[in-house]
Amino acid sequence: MTFARYHEAVDYLQRRLWHELPIVPVERALQARIRQLLAHFGDPHAAVPVVHVGGSAGKGSTSTMIASILQAAGLRTGLYTSPHLQTFIERAAVDRRLIAPEEFAETVLGLDPLVRKMHLDVLDGAGHGRPSLVEVAFAAGMRHFAGERCDAAVVEVGLGGRTDCTNVFDKKPVTVLTNIEFEHRERLGWTLASIAREKAAIITGREVVIAGALRREALPVIEARCAETGATLWRLGREIRVTRRSAGDNGATFSVRTPRGSIGGLRVPLRGDHQVTNAALAVAAAIAFSGESGAVTEAAIRCGLESVRLSGRLEHVQDQPRVLLDSAHNPVEAQHLARALRSDAPHGGGRLHLVCGILADKDQASMVRALAPAAARVTVTQPPLAERIGDPETMLVLFRKALGEGAVAFEPDPHRALDRAIEDASPCDVICVTGSMFLIGAVRGRWVPEERILSRRSAEL
Repeated sequence: MTFARYHEAVDYLQRRLWHELPIVPVERALQARIRQLLAHFGDPHAAVPVVHVGGSAGKGSTSTMIASILQAAGLRTGLYTSPHLQTFIERAAVDRRLIAPEEFAETVLGLDPLVRKMHLDVLDGAGHGRPSLVEVAFAAGMRHFAGERCDAAVVEVGLGGRTDCTNVFDKKPVTVLTNIEFEHRERLGWTLASIAREKAAIITGREVVIAGALRREALPVIEARCAETGATLWRLGREIRVTRRSAGDNGATFSVRTPRGSIGGLRVPLRGDHQVTNAALAVAAAIAFSGESGAVTEAAIRCGLESVRLSGRLEHVQDQPRVLLDSAHNPVEAQHLARALRSDAPHGGGRLHLVCGILADKDQASMVRALAPAAARVTVTQPPLAERIGDPETMLVLFRKALGEGAVAFEPDPHRALDRAIEDASPCDVICVTGSMFLIGAVRGRWVPEERILSRRSAEL
């Protein structure tokens, strides 16, 4: 099967909407553009009840778990995540089945007349400019959910909140903020309070807000926003309490208490303490979504969590040596990954190799400091995003300072970097590729080819 039309749409998104046509980055224009796109499709975002998921880390994992629980409860559930690992169709799925490549292509390419008009409008001194790649992809996803008559949609925020293209839901049952940490400071602000204000802007009012780990500077901002909008706040550690019971290679068991009761003996088949926290937030969000209806039963919660699968999160793709893919791309996620790797240290005298590529606009220094203590060897590489790769010197210097000159190598090509690590590894070693979703997406294709994802409409191994 060929997917020429889909690849034409991808080329259109990457060439015409990413590189060629200018965009008007005026704050007021951002919301106007996405609303114009959505209006073109009949406002599909207003047709589906939404769980809106923002935060600094864990958004994708939490969103996927919420969607899995709602699906297990018998609700036809859409899941929108951003960015994707390998293919654009990974951004929109209904009951785990990805949007058809043909449908995605027709939606994207069918927008070209409107895109051109929006472009000409701004040149004439009117309008708000042409839409961006992420705006078009999001509109395509919401159109798909409405067309599939979804009972619920779980939507992950892309960046920040206030000016993100997903911030168009005027009414929704649930908003989730996984945590708030320093990130994208040039866009979101230089203090935790300012970042919190940007992220809290997705709280529209009257919904239940599920809040994860909030630092002292951020919590009052979220509380004030909930009071201002009339939202009900459920906070981790207060209204939501989680107790981990056991953990191992195959996941963890835990108990969670929410304002609507307690559930014990839950299992999530994902490694890392942070995934237990994400799972607890997902449980609370699903319970809040169902409200007083009781649609989300304890059985649905158990089934949904136990069946969840996550691509690119400590994903095990090969044995002897064992190869893991993890898309950690900020300091918090790097800390979580390092803890998980240390707890799963190679047995039989094996070593941990990192193949690490971090984009220049990320906090490289903090990520390296988090990851270095877990590793025996590191191959620094560059994610395939030329305009954001920058100079690898920061990573090389910091890794060499921590591990020694001989333990750190540089190979700019991700595929050759992975080959180098595999050749250097013994069968009992572990190799973890990390630092960027773009890096993970580039190398994952050797185990999960893009054409297989397109034909099966599934990104799972």
